[in-house]
Amino acid sequence: MSNGRKLEGPGPTQRLWLGFEKIINAVTTSEYNPFYYLGAIGIFFLWVIFISGIVLFIFYNVTARGAYDSVQYLTVKQWYFGGVLRSLHRYAAQGLIIAGIVHTLRCYALDRYKHWRWLAWVSGVILMWLIWIGGIFGYWMVWDERAKFIALSSARMLESIPLFGMPLSLTFASARNVTDEFFYIILVIHFFSLFVVFVLLLVHLSRITKSIVNPPKLLTYGLVFLLFLVSLLHPATSAPSADLKKLTQSVPFDWLFMFVFPMLKHMSAMGVWLLIVTFTLVISIVPWLTRTKKGPATVVTQKNCTGCELCMEDCPYEAIQMRPRTDSLPYELEAVVLEARCASCGICTGSCDYTAMSLPDMTEDYLKGEIRRCSRELKSVNGAKVLVFSCSKGAFEGKEIPGFEWARVLTLQCIGQLQPSMAAIPFEEGIDGVFIAGCILGDCSFRFGNIWLEDRILRHRPPVFKKSIDRARIRSVWLAAVNKRDFLKSLAEFHGELEGPKAKPA
Repeated sequence: MSNGRKLEGPGPTQRLWLGFEKIINAVTTSEYNPFYYLGAIGIFFLWVIFISGIVLFIFYNVTARGAYDSVQYLTVKQWYFGGVLRSLHRYAAQGLIIAGIVHTLRCYALDRYKHWRWLAWVSGVILMWLIWIGGIFGYWMVWDERAKFIALSSARMLESIPLFGMPLSLTFASARNVTDEFFYIILVIHFFSLFVVFVLLLVHLSRITKSIVNPPKLLTYGLVFLLFLVSLLHPATSAPSADLKKLTQSVPFDWLFMFVFPMLKHMSAMGVWLLIVTFTLVISIVPWLTRTKKGPATVVTQKNCTGCELCMEDCPYEAIQMRPRTDSLPYELEAVVLEARCASCGICTGSCDYTAMSLPDMTEDYLKGEIRRCSRELKSVNGAKVLVFSCSKGAFEGKEIPGFEWARVLTLQCIGQLQPSMAAIPFEEGIDGVFIAGCILGDCSFRFGNIWLEDRILRHRPPVFKKSIDRARIRSVWLAAVNKRDFLKSLAEFHGELEGPKAKPA
């Protein structure tokens, strides 16, 4: 169903990823599926890194001679506190990298990186490199053989850039060149990179309304338990103390942070830089390389706008702002849409009871006309009749369901586009039930569309469903695109419940 817009359902890659998450949901339930909270999990790891880093710094000796010994003291002599804290610091950093990589892959697989999401994508790419830089300098601070290997490899890469007069590798030719000031520089870079990560995180979340920055409590407890368990079973340790007089034979290798350096065996340092820069640029412009046509932005009919701010509250991407009235109507504010940020999801139209918000190709009048048309089509069907409102990213695509001649389906861009007044029309037309099918709760393609609608059905969020509508005649299900079988089963059960009262003699 469209009025000039072709609604696109999930593609093969999206279905494959959602199929994997369906398996996870069977174990964790959708409420605690970690894939729905990857960003919040990353922020959780950031706080663990920050807090543990502050405590570790208190015991750290910022000198060339004392750096390694102070870390070893914490690891061996204070294993029950300092050792555990160091392990938490390291594993949280590795967890942050993993969460970031999976979060990036998920956004790409589910097509959640284009158009209005480009800023979050590009800033996310920069964030990953900043986290990597911070981790690399964290390893330097230990000043063991692994740190020496990283230092020499990094120096080889940096001196290939024609900005340094003297080869940086000469700094590590003698222990006398590795001064206390050198460790202060490392410490500053390590801490400053974390500070920049927090600042850039604000940019990353700047166009996201009500961003989720904390995982559910139970999931948080699980992460804390996992970090402590790994820290106790496999504590972080150091390699032998760095000795610049000897060649490094072998070092403990961390592929999450040290993956760049093995490439130096197979190509020049400049070649590695070119590979890194090319990869970063390609990944950064992916939102434009694979961009498809976006639906038109919401249009505000100012004469109908009362300045209630509900549309602004419900918009998932801060695409709606309120400004002082520019006309003579007796209201303080009016809504204005920032077209570049608008996702064309229609959630704002679902929040407006005054016909002030409208998608040009899916207007309110058009949608209500389609609802009446489908309702009248069903009048010739015997038995209970059901009108289905479905999300374009949900478990069913199409207008008619084979074998369900008593149902008609109206597909919306997002289920949050459904206004309470629209849901009342089928009952006015003599339809027995309304079946609402949206994305699985916690994973709406437009973030909050299903949650806002559920709250309206329960009369917790305005505009609410009418009290006069029998709640038993409305059924809502929240399913991913790969849950078509569950969709059909729930619809059949709902129809059976509606048929029950009809089958009873008067």
